[in-house]
Amino acid sequence: MTESLTGTAIPENDAADEAARVRRDRARLKTVGFQHGGVMIAALVIWGSAAQWLGMASEWLVQLVGIGAGFFVGVVLAFLAHEWGHFSGARLSGALSPVLKERSSFFMFNFKTASNSRAQFLAMSLGGPMANWALVALVLLALPSGTLAHAALAATVLGVAINVCVFEFPVISRVSYGQDPAETLATRQLEMKQAGWVKQAGLMAGGVAFILLALV
Repeated sequence: MTESLTGTAIPENDAADEAARVRRDRARLKTVGFQHGGVMIAALVIWGSAAQWLGMASEWLVQLVGIGAGFFVGVVLAFLAHEWGHFSGARLSGALSPVLKERSSFFMFNFKTASNSRAQFLAMSLGGPMANWALVALVLLALPSGTLAHAALAATVLGVAINVCVFEFPVISRVSYGQDPAETLATRQLEMKQAGWVKQAGLMAGGVAFILLALV
């Protein structure tokens, strides 16, 4: 038998199962970290090559390729940042959030809504938008600008960040005022399907940002 900090006895089998679960989770997290890290580096290399190519040629096809690279790389980076932001918020709050054994797209963990508290749900929810806006700041401040590739990249991550806020902030607000997290998420998803121009706010803002950055 093992003892907890409070002196309550924990069966050895339960302790062994928990230790095995932690090891599996860490192994899966390491795998996801290498995979997502590799994707991020590859995306930035592709974008950097396109940006450098733009600096050496002015033909319209080269410019179009650079814009396309900025858009696609921006989408990849924005979704990676968003998922890791949610995951970081969940883990920092102590929420039960195991890394998935089988993953699709960039989704990497399962937030156990029924087992976690309202505060943990809010911490997880806030992590996503915070990570997206941190990415916007990094793209604007830490990457070489002055090309259409950079304008497209910055506009894309900005647009995604705005769309994230359009979806997430009503959920965060309602849950913070006492609504059930799972029901609130389901309701918000239905609302977004029926929404008009609001769900295109990020696309419109990204388009305006691209024009402004391209003219600078």
